[in-house]
Amino acid sequence: MKRFLITVILGFGCPLLLLLGIYLWTDPFRCLHTFDINDIDATNREYLSTELFLRNYPTQQYNAFIFSSSRGCGFNTYTWKTYIGEDTRPFLFQAWGETLTGIELKMDYLDKHDVNIEHAIIMFDIPGTFGSTQLSHEALGMKHWIFTKSSRFSYNAIQYYNFIQKPSFWIKNIHKTLEHSKETCCSDTISNDWESDNCLNYATLPPQDSLKKCSDMTRRTFFAKLNSVQDSAQKVSQPIIKGEFVEQLKHIKAILDTQNTDYHILLSPAICHLNPSVNPLDLEILENIFGKERVHDYTGRNELTEDYNNFSDPNHFGLRVGYLIMQDIYGTRKLSSSISGE
Repeated sequence: MKRFLITVILGFGCPLLLLLGIYLWTDPFRCLHTFDINDIDATNREYLSTELFLRNYPTQQYNAFIFSSSRGCGFNTYTWKTYIGEDTRPFLFQAWGETLTGIELKMDYLDKHDVNIEHAIIMFDIPGTFGSTQLSHEALGMKHWIFTKSSRFSYNAIQYYNFIQKPSFWIKNIHKTLEHSKETCCSDTISNDWESDNCLNYATLPPQDSLKKCSDMTRRTFFAKLNSVQDSAQKVSQPIIKGEFVEQLKHIKAILDTQNTDYHILLSPAICHLNPSVNPLDLEILENIFGKERVHDYTGRNELTEDYNNFSDPNHFGLRVGYLIMQDIYGTRKLSSSISGE
């Protein structure tokens, strides 16, 4: 019996220890080692956005925030400053697949730590923001431990478990580490903008996203076919805002009121054929909570979503769309009434 137990322990323990060593060495989710602020990794946006905020806040004293999922890559905080004041200090508080709970936790943390939220843009994806899994334990969906009141150890224990579940990930990360390569991005090291050159030409209407990547013929061909689909019937999403979501939205509104925040709620655009209009019942709930003048609906078919050239992929809009949305919500160039939600 004793020999059997030793065999079992060695049989399972040694591989797990080996994988633990690989995990500690390769740091696949970029949450173990201190990251280089000039070489921010794109792998785990939730974690790195939070760490960048914590590192910079003592000197930057951020007071304006964009809360969003990956779709927030289409916003330029330097453009935003032209509307809210050049002396403001904006931060893109972004996470891949951000949920309503994630937004609420971040705002609650800022409020309880006396961070001034003078201005805010809160972007909801329909239906993604209100998905059934609000606090995911998936590798790239986990919330930073400062928001969930867990610990760094428990966070990494779960990430280690995520790592050992994906054998293909082991070889990939060993290779990346040996080659000294990372899935880096060119994020702004102050504002966390997805593109570091957002600080340049921020007052000029950017080109459509597809025009930046004309060589990507596969993508352009796919979009061209998508755009040629003749489907005049506008799809409407099922009602999704109910129960606990309503209470969370009210909590967010209470924080905004306490902070006397100048804010806007955006329902994000995507390629129209894949982006149903928000359900009228959900829109009514949002308008009742936040005020009709504060809620801007860009879902469904509209001036922005009909043109595939505005998107880097079916779900993510480019900087041109972000620029036009800024103009729309601050009234310098109004889009059609069917878009702005008025």
